[in-house]
Amino acid sequence: MIIGLAVVLISVVAIVARNQPRIRDTAPRDQASSSAADKAAAADPDSMGQSPNAIRIESDWDRFRLRVESEYLRLVRAGDPAAINRLTSRTLRGALEEIGITRDRIDERPGAARVAGAGRAPVRWRIQVSPRTSLYRINDALTQAIRTLGGHVIRGAERPARLAGHALDLRIGYGGRVTHAIIVEPDASISDVGARVAFIVTDLEDAERDLFQVFLESTVPFTAAVRPDRSEGPKVARQWRESEREVFVLLPMEPRGYPQNDPGKNAILLDLSRIEIEDRVQRCLSAAAPVAGVMTRMGSAALNDPDVMKAVLGEMRRRGLPFLDAHGAGPSVVEEIGEMIGARTAAVGGRLDGKSPESSRSELRKLIEMAVQRGALLITVRANGVALRAIEREREAWKARGVEIVPASTLIL
Repeated sequence: MIIGLAVVLISVVAIVARNQPRIRDTAPRDQASSSAADKAAAADPDSMGQSPNAIRIESDWDRFRLRVESEYLRLVRAGDPAAINRLTSRTLRGALEEIGITRDRIDERPGAARVAGAGRAPVRWRIQVSPRTSLYRINDALTQAIRTLGGHVIRGAERPARLAGHALDLRIGYGGRVTHAIIVEPDASISDVGARVAFIVTDLEDAERDLFQVFLESTVPFTAAVRPDRSEGPKVARQWRESEREVFVLLPMEPRGYPQNDPGKNAILLDLSRIEIEDRVQRCLSAAAPVAGVMTRMGSAALNDPDVMKAVLGEMRRRGLPFLDAHGAGPSVVEEIGEMIGARTAAVGGRLDGKSPESSRSELRKLIEMAVQRGALLITVRANGVALRAIEREREAWKARGVEIVPASTLIL
């Protein structure tokens, strides 16, 4: 009786779901460029077991309805495997679109998938992505999508790609039955459009009043990094926040060659206890509070000491603040310790000094190319008019390429 009631309930909910507005479907973005396989699937979805649309999950109600529909198709319509294959395909496509993998990246031709090593399955996909695309993120998106439907990843592994790098090999389905064999391969000919760049301005305490005002009035979303040990530091921080932009505090840390190389007042030194380190971090933060993050000043020795960095990054994690390593070339345990304790960390990827208009333009071109290749880049900028004019002159050209300037904290994950 219980089983019968469950089947009836599932059937009723499925019928109701079919008569309600559908979970948001997304059609192919460029119908004119659809492949022959896409057009064939649109004309006769059952011929390939797929629908041309994708399903995006936007609420718990969407998840519930999808799960009910999946259970209905597998229990009540078990003799029609094409139906569950269609639903699964549309849900997986929606998950991929959410992370930027559009349908034109999915080759659904059986021959192409077989050559890529997708094996035998009712649905076989070969997905080509740029070399810097995260396979982990794709794996996670597909895993969460199939779990919503009550299925799972039956097998998943990384293996050497046919040309270079690693390919992701997934078998997805229900129970022990594979419905989708998916191969994700890097392709050097594919370059992701767009990138995000953050500019962190330093030395604002030493800038002349007119230059500081020009930076304040600029529409570029600069992040300011201020020195808490300088008398002008707190004032600069306050005025910068009033312009509705974020402030980082520069944390002085022991460099190699200390004490000849002096990082300044309240510096984080190797011989300090954990309590002393936390106290000095507190003093630096309080001098410029509230701040959106912390950036290093010097620190080539301290950043390579695990005990020191556990204390510093532990305090960052407790306060929910990102930590930016700006010490330059040389060893650092910041990333390792940050991953271990769950702190948000990143490293500066470039520097713009603004020595001359020609050198600034050349350096900016190199930095933007690096940002496009990596997808994101954090750049420190010494406060001067040459650097500011170079950035403002080029920003429209970057925008046309899909390069966006953002606050530094958004790039520190």
